[in-house]
Amino acid sequence: MNVHKARVEDEGRVIELLTQFPSSGIEHADWTKGGSTFRLIVSQPDLGTILLAEEDGEALGLITLSYPTAIRCGGIYTCIEEFIVGEKGRGKGIGGSLLRAALDEARRRGCFELQVNNPSELGYPVYLKYGLSDDGRHLKIVFDSK
Repeated sequence: MNVHKARVEDEGRVIELLTQFPSSGIEHADWTKGGSTFRLIVSQPDLGTILLAEEDGEALGLITLSYPTAIRCGGIYTCIEEFIVGEKGRGKGIGGSLLRAALDEARRRGCFELQVNNPSELGYPVYLKYGLSDDGRHLKIVFDSK
């Protein structure tokens, strides 16, 4: 199994994995429209990073990072936006490999911190296992994009 930064040719496999994402808390997500955002992130790495785990050419999981900027951080920090291990990859340590790669990427970029907003029930214990701490609540408003 290897983890690498997604390339343009990985778009279909990434979108397919994202369709397996738990729907609770993201009712507004429309993965069918995600291709243009995928291509934007791949072409402009200062916006984010998509890390893909694969084995024998099969995509098994992914984690996506964004890089907001904040005065309190003195620059950029990292947010995990999506984190999924597909059903075929579960129980193989892929989630841990992806999370370690995300932490390494955030450190390499000089990020102040890494945040996760509203983690899934499956992801929550993985985050704790790798040193993240539960630091409070998450508030949001979803704007109608129509």
